[in-house]
Amino acid sequence: MIGLLIGVIVFVLIVALIVSKSKPRATRRKGLRNEPIPENLGIRIEGGVPIVHALDKSLTSFYLDNVKNRVLRERPSLADYEFEWTLLEMKRYFVMNSLLRSVPMFSARVDDIWHEMLMFTRDYEKFSKEFYGETLHHIPNMESTPIPGERAFFDWVYLSLFEQTTNSRLIWGGFLQNPIKRETLEDFKQRSEEELLRLYFRDNEDWLDVKKALIKQMKNQIHEADQLQQEGDGPDLKAPSSIGNSQLLTYALGAAVFYSIYEEFQYQEFMSDLIPNEFQKGVQGNGYACSGYACSSDDHSGGDSGGDSGGSSCSSCGGGCSS
Repeated sequence: MIGLLIGVIVFVLIVALIVSKSKPRATRRKGLRNEPIPENLGIRIEGGVPIVHALDKSLTSFYLDNVKNRVLRERPSLADYEFEWTLLEMKRYFVMNSLLRSVPMFSARVDDIWHEMLMFTRDYEKFSKEFYGETLHHIPNMESTPIPGERAFFDWVYLSLFEQTTNSRLIWGGFLQNPIKRETLEDFKQRSEEELLRLYFRDNEDWLDVKKALIKQMKNQIHEADQLQQEGDGPDLKAPSSIGNSQLLTYALGAAVFYSIYEEFQYQEFMSDLIPNEFQKGVQGNGYACSGYACSSDDHSGGDSGGDSGGSSCSSCGGGCSS
């Protein structure tokens, strides 16, 4: 009888061990640095500051305080500065959505805050319609979907708009790890400004100068890449050590375009040799889009979500919180 009991206990322990081994382990999120928040979201593109001011005006302090209290109540271990840094990246994402036709979500941390913002239904609707003129819908997809080409274009636009920081890389993952899709590069090379505005950018007259500046920058970088290739040249093997962060971003973006066109299959190798390792470091960013609480870690284990001006509203957000 005792032998049978011991056998049952051993069997249960073995089964429990097998089950625990088979479950995917959530990656622990790396802590953010307690550093000053960049002024005006750290926006660096000419004409970008008015977008930031319009965003800040549409996001009332009452609304953001409610979101912050809700987030910190549900995650008591989250430091105040960690929330503020993640909110900064949420705002940067909203700025990108004011320019682009559609923006995938590549951060579980940011998506968590977006999800909490959606809980305050009336406040979110008011903000969205004031800033965008329509509702910015949250579109969840609970299946993990690798979209490295879309992540590459996201990185290019993000780094064209904003200064990057250590916390940016920790929240979004390392930047410029994937080549930009050939179809995207061909579009920007061959199509007119008017066509590109219709295909890639939000269809309105808002922030038209910034949209056109992004188009011009991409076209110029493609032209410069073609010239370097024709001359049998290429980007220098190392970024100049004396240049500042903003110049390094411009340099890195041009190199990313060059290697996306001419060294697509060795892109990561060339980019790793070219720019500082810290620039690409991150705990996520492998080209997976991530949606809300489906993401238990920062390795993009969730689904594909993004901001979109059309389609149905978020079906996973419950009834929301009236405020």
